[in-house]
Amino acid sequence: MGRYFGTDGIRGPADGPFFEPAFLRKAAAGLAHYLLERADGKPVHVVIGCDTRASGPRIVETITSELSQYGLHVFNGGIAPTPAVAKAVIDLECDLGIVITASHNPAADNGIKLFARGGRKFSEQAEAEIEACIDSIQLPAKVARAQTFPYDTISYYLPFVRSLIHVGDLAGWHIVVDTANGATTETTPRVLSELGAEVHRIGDQPDGLNINAGVGSEYPEQLGAQVRKLGACLGLAHDGDGDRLVLVDEKGCAVDGDALLGVLAVFYLQQGMLPGKTVVATVMSNLGLDEAVENAGGRVIRTSVGDRNIAQALDSGDYAFGGEPSGHLIFRNILPTGDGLIAATQILRVMLMTGQPLSALASSIPLYPQQILNLPVAEKPDLVSLPGFLDFVSTLENAIPGRGRILVRYSGTEPKIRLLVEAPNNAALQAAMAPLEKLVRQYLPVP
Repeated sequence: MGRYFGTDGIRGPADGPFFEPAFLRKAAAGLAHYLLERADGKPVHVVIGCDTRASGPRIVETITSELSQYGLHVFNGGIAPTPAVAKAVIDLECDLGIVITASHNPAADNGIKLFARGGRKFSEQAEAEIEACIDSIQLPAKVARAQTFPYDTISYYLPFVRSLIHVGDLAGWHIVVDTANGATTETTPRVLSELGAEVHRIGDQPDGLNINAGVGSEYPEQLGAQVRKLGACLGLAHDGDGDRLVLVDEKGCAVDGDALLGVLAVFYLQQGMLPGKTVVATVMSNLGLDEAVENAGGRVIRTSVGDRNIAQALDSGDYAFGGEPSGHLIFRNILPTGDGLIAATQILRVMLMTGQPLSALASSIPLYPQQILNLPVAEKPDLVSLPGFLDFVSTLENAIPGRGRILVRYSGTEPKIRLLVEAPNNAALQAAMAPLEKLVRQYLPVP
């Protein structure tokens, strides 16, 4: 992680230092400088969008004003899911895509996600170069008036996603959709309705302050209750900017993200649709995913946490599919970034082609008992620098009977340390987690 960039862009309180006008101007000027240096005198084009947070329009205005001052051509895509902006970068052949969103965070936060040419996330090296530009820039005294061109992002995005399933295939299906009062409030229900489904909405009344507020991918309980009440085929939820998918089955039970990864990976293997017979996952994914894919004749390769790392591994290996248990799924042959609606179309295709309900599909991917504990930390010292810490962790991991593992890492977006333990049974899980938590508290000032 850099000085400003976390695992997925810049993020923090909307009234904090990263979103004050002075920093936003410097960030935009730094981006302009970075792009112009590499443009060889050609015009530079940018597309920008945002989710439904009340702070979004102010941030968009400040950034576009500064970009305009440097002569960049800016398309304003309005409120749109993050993947729709990535698609616009491709369609418009833009040099940069910007999404003002804090994803699954509450409305009091906001963020800046960036896409390079081709709708892909910037590399860490590119982000470091952008940060250097931000730090070195000298802002003009005057503030320019924003000059943007309106672009109907949604109108171009929706037909693209709708084409992934035949119109009418979902006739008779009842689907509950939770759009987190966010950027997918109109897109996902509209696509599913046009494909024939009877859509029942929750989290579809954005007011600028209620994004992710007890609804969306972080809160599937209400979604499950509605599925049970209505007897729906399934329920799906997005986060505030629409790049995640969380599912509940026809019984109203949340489907583990690794089970979803496994269902899709095994299906693609059976259909001969997984190049290299490989699925890409992160270090957070369950060992049960590896076993399910191996039993189907494939393999799992793992990356560090973050959908950018998944995307880069897909590109470097020429693979087609990967994702994170949080619901970030990337179908590289469709779009090179995570898209919750595309992910929904893919699991619906599996259900249509196999004739199986989601509960049966999910149960076909047995997962190891897993526990994740998030502890707040005031500082994030390098774990390697803590004398003996990693050796103690290794000792605890080796003591797990059979196949199991321990992962300790800092969050890339929050002041937290994450502890993950997997073991063959719950007794072994608890026997490892308790001393692990004690160890972390000994080494770090955890409240």
